[in-house]
Amino acid sequence: MVNIQKFAAYRHWPWLLAVGLAGLVYANTLGNGFTYDDTPIIVNNPTIRSLADVPRLFLAGYWDHQQDGGNNYRPLLVTTLAVDYALWGLRPVGYHLTNLILHAANTVWVWWLLRCYHAAPWLALLAALVFAVHPVHTEAVANVVGRAELLGMCFGGLMWWGWVQARWDTERAGWWRALAAAGYLAAMLSKENMVVLPAALWLAEVLRARHRLWRAGWPAWWATTRPFFWLVIPWLPYAGLRLVSQQGFQPTGALSGNPMYAQTLWERLVTMAGVSLEWYRLVFLGFPLKPWYDAHNLALTPVWSWRTGLGGLVTLGLVVGAVAAVRRFPLLTFAVGFWFITLALVSNIIAPLWTPLGERWLYVPSVAYAIAVAWVLVRLGGMTSQQPAAAWRVGVSVGMALVLFIGYAYGTSRRNLDWQSDWRLFTRFLETDPQHPLPYTSLAHAWQTTDPAQARAYYEQALARVPNFFLALLGLAQLDLREGRIEAAHARLGQMVAAKPPEVVPTDADWGLVHALYARTLALQGDTAHALEQIAEARRYGPRDAPTLTSCAIAYVNLGQPAEAESLLREALDLGVDTPTIRFNLGAVLLRQGRTDEAERHFEAALRLDPDFAPARLALDRLRPADTP
Repeated sequence: MVNIQKFAAYRHWPWLLAVGLAGLVYANTLGNGFTYDDTPIIVNNPTIRSLADVPRLFLAGYWDHQQDGGNNYRPLLVTTLAVDYALWGLRPVGYHLTNLILHAANTVWVWWLLRCYHAAPWLALLAALVFAVHPVHTEAVANVVGRAELLGMCFGGLMWWGWVQARWDTERAGWWRALAAAGYLAAMLSKENMVVLPAALWLAEVLRARHRLWRAGWPAWWATTRPFFWLVIPWLPYAGLRLVSQQGFQPTGALSGNPMYAQTLWERLVTMAGVSLEWYRLVFLGFPLKPWYDAHNLALTPVWSWRTGLGGLVTLGLVVGAVAAVRRFPLLTFAVGFWFITLALVSNIIAPLWTPLGERWLYVPSVAYAIAVAWVLVRLGGMTSQQPAAAWRVGVSVGMALVLFIGYAYGTSRRNLDWQSDWRLFTRFLETDPQHPLPYTSLAHAWQTTDPAQARAYYEQALARVPNFFLALLGLAQLDLREGRIEAAHARLGQMVAAKPPEVVPTDADWGLVHALYARTLALQGDTAHALEQIAEARRYGPRDAPTLTSCAIAYVNLGQPAEAESLLREALDLGVDTPTIRFNLGAVLLRQGRTDEAERHFEAALRLDPDFAPARLALDRLRPADTP
């Protein structure tokens, strides 16, 4: 026991051990590809192709390259993706390495946080190790765009560090608090939900000085709180940038099909009481994990049931316990407070979001769980004093810690591989949630070009579960077009356009693709006037969406208007929509016009953007036939 305590008290070895464990558990993500939202945000995102365009990233929304709306503003995250692209192109390994480094840095921050507030060395080490290996972090770390959480927490850690340094170095307190304010601004520019971090910092500072505050009363409370006005300053540039970039502060839950949008505050409290059981399950057990949570796999109605009752009781118990622990166990009070503060904006209670729950949202709040588990293990092992504890207690505590670490590490390393590709991710999703239509649709997307019959079967299984599932209908229409079933595609797309809701929905780019595909069917049927109308509508919904613009160009070609197709694709390049599909289709249009040299240059450009882009490689092989004997 003495040796363990001495080891934990060393200045460097504990956090180096935590970093090493984090690196070991997530090392297998370096072989993963781009998965899920990585495709639209990285692969099909022209805004990250040049570092010269970085200033523009601060004047646009997160999804503006593909659609309007969403009110997501994360320019610092997208800037790091632009840096990765400059270093690695579209080779995923570099992006995953950046995520791994950020997770390791956040693991160190957990250790430092506890040590700077005088938590026992052994407790700080255990908490950092739990945080390093917890399976619920896999979406944030293994999915590249999950970096928003990693980066936000990293800059939030910088804010916290600057604040503590100001307390220690009073002569330069102003400079340190300015650094803290800069860190806070960077955290908000990485992910919106980081705006709550000063509340968690304030709670930590109040608990640290609780005895003095209780004795001195209001003047001491004001003296502790007054410096936090430094953290109001970053809101001036943050709000200004959001307004200039036309990103508001109201979530677009009204347009996303989220049933909680129409609920009152009390109804959302009841609904989320039931959903909170998923929070607790994910953070305690870490399995099963799913890439998507919505009304198909969660009850999102404000109806009292055993789930809402139990979830409400657990939540109430945590709050009551936190209040009761203030005097004797302030660390537990901080953990519970940190949990609810960092979940506040994504809880759907203050405002309904697009989705009711996301595993990535638990990345920062899970710090609270790591602290609580470490506290329990330390108390169980009798490691709360300088006196050696009974050997059996230490043995039980260490044994439980090892079982926990091994179980979490195994679950994390295995889940990392699920994020290797869309096919693996949604195959696992199908196993854990066979009644949800999304895994069938996503697997169908993966099979479209290699096994159309299997893709069609998956689409039909998705529609058997939800007959009007938008993505499955869209995928079937694409498959019909690819297989030459023009009448079937025309009928399906016509029904979708007729049933389109009157409001502008967050999935603008998908609706742009619907109109573009419909234009192709109309063009193939010789209905020029209506085809041109649909092209115009498609370009209105997806003005910078590569699949939409590509389908519009194909519709122009089908109408016998290659010059218009060329003009559209060149206009896309002028707008910065420089993707392999745009380059390839421009090359194909030029090749149809007999402009072989120009076409070849665009096929080569497509391969420079993505060396594995097979259509461009095949086109070049046809233009450059191998010498025969």
